[in-house]
Amino acid sequence: MDPFMHLLLPMLLLLALRIDPKKVVLLAPLAVLPDFDALFGLHRALGHSFIPILVLPLALLAYSKYRRPEWMLGATIVLFYLVSHVVLDLGGVAFLWPVVQDQFYFEPSITFAASDGFDLAFHFEYGTKELEDMGTTSFLSDAGFALMLLGVVVAAVFRKEASRALRTVVEAVKGAVGLLRR
Repeated sequence: MDPFMHLLLPMLLLLALRIDPKKVVLLAPLAVLPDFDALFGLHRALGHSFIPILVLPLALLAYSKYRRPEWMLGATIVLFYLVSHVVLDLGGVAFLWPVVQDQFYFEPSITFAASDGFDLAFHFEYGTKELEDMGTTSFLSDAGFALMLLGVVVAAVFRKEASRALRTVVEAVKGAVGLLRR
């Protein structure tokens, strides 16, 4: 999945759940952090393994719980962003790297055919495969573009609601920038 979708989908989910928009927007770039493992030639291995995805954020959660309770929401959002990245990349992730060098994958598909009647089929393929060298990725895929286009159409249809939501996001960004300046 492209970085734009990794950033947008979890952020929209957290905003829809009415989680603190300032923290959601401020921490959103962490959703693409695992893809920086491509810089080291270990894309979907180094940054997608259990150590940076679970161990470090769970340590941050534990620290937050016992030492800095005011950090709990932020630590939970960090964990959510990192885990969502791996879930969205389940087409092949070396989650147990460096212990296991293979990628785990889960590829569901739903097919629909109407040529000889009605046929709807579900197919799930899963297992392990050799770690692939995936040093490059596109920033915006066709699915990302389609989602952006859908957002524009929805915003045009629901102008008042979109305007209100945009003002909320702008205020959240201003608040996040204000937090960074402190």
